[in-house]
Amino acid sequence: MSSPAQNPLPQVDLGVTFGALYIGVALSAVLFGLTNVQIFIYVQMHRDTKMTFFKLIVIWLWILDALHLALVIHCIYYYLVTNYANFNALTEVIWSLKLQVVFDFLIILTVHL
Repeated sequence: MSSPAQNPLPQVDLGVTFGALYIGVALSAVLFGLTNVQIFIYVQMHRDTKMTFFKLIVIWLWILDALHLALVIHCIYYYLVTNYANFNALTEVIWSLKLQVVFDFLIILTVHL
């Protein structure tokens, strides 16, 4: 008699954690699109004025937000696509997740100035 085949992958439900993370990134991308519309309107309305401190802050925050979203998308892609069903990858923190903390700090510092 043969023994029943054992499943080599543990039965772990990642839908609750990774599903929430994916939904959060999708909503973040939508909000980034709304930010782009706001910046476009701001630049169009103040096109005739010279470069001011507030314009520089708006541009700086837009750049930081774009880089932050790119890092988050890279992190999600790494865990959900590149390392699909690779449970060993869950034990390491990817570089983009570590670098994201730096951009979070810069955004918070700029907003609180």
